[in-house]
Amino acid sequence: MPTKRILLILLTMILPLMVFGQELKECRVYYLDCSYSMVKPNALWDKVRDNLINAIQNVNDEKTELIVIPFAKDNTPFSNNKLSPISAMADASGKAKLINAINTFTDPPKNTMTYLRDPLCDFYARRVAPAKVTYMFLMTDGQDEEKPESLFQNELRRWGSLFGDKYVYGFYVMLNDSAKNPAIEKIIDSQAHLWKVESADVNINLIRLHNKGVFNARNEKYFELPYYGDLSGKEITGQFAPEAPCQITKTENTGNRIRFHVKNTIDVHQMPPSSTHTLLISMKGGGKFDFLVTDIAQIEILSKPERSLKINMR
Repeated sequence: MPTKRILLILLTMILPLMVFGQELKECRVYYLDCSYSMVKPNALWDKVRDNLINAIQNVNDEKTELIVIPFAKDNTPFSNNKLSPISAMADASGKAKLINAINTFTDPPKNTMTYLRDPLCDFYARRVAPAKVTYMFLMTDGQDEEKPESLFQNELRRWGSLFGDKYVYGFYVMLNDSAKNPAIEKIIDSQAHLWKVESADVNINLIRLHNKGVFNARNEKYFELPYYGDLSGKEITGQFAPEAPCQITKTENTGNRIRFHVKNTIDVHQMPPSSTHTLLISMKGGGKFDFLVTDIAQIEILSKPERSLKINMR
């Protein structure tokens, strides 16, 4: 084979690895309700600030970007946000910068109000980076002074269509009982990649799997998906639809990967050369702050005599 052709073949194999093998970094966006109701009557202000500082201190990956966005309005409708976003990386100096800033937040004055639509619209427009896994935490006592309240609810209904198939995940943090609005909770439950948390504790263990994989039914007995997060005391399981040509027989944790063992349910020669099937992923064990944020993965099942080339990207 001519040398130039060999080089071309090698490049076509290496370039995808260079592009798709890159590690996706994380961004965590914390919206902090700074309205007067956080001080009186709810007396949440000091507790929530301390908890947010604790959450920042517990981010271990120094390549994670952290953004704290205090939000409140004065009594003029649709006035500008009273405080600006503060961002830093999760290394020692970046954490110190954010913690010092949070410690300077004074008690919100009496004229500050909460318009819950504002942080959501800000997130949609400015905070989602295509090359990063993005988490949003909306921390509020739930008292929405903007009328009608359906304006926020309508924006909330857009979440699943915008982010349901992307590495974007949201948490509505209900800081007290008054934040537990049945209408809002119903919307959250209906949206992919959106959850409610019934606590001021935002030190959430986020467990994420890669959402794509390849398996060659001709000569492979398993496929693997990288995972990120703490799986101690927890177990990941997967299941294909009954009509899929393969089924999962067992799963096991191998380092930082979940290995899915697969058994063919039809003759491999009757399978199409390539077909994509949805793997439903679930987790057993864990506490109320352990979240499996990847509930489905698309697995390409091959039926080819050659081995498949697997490319995993974070």
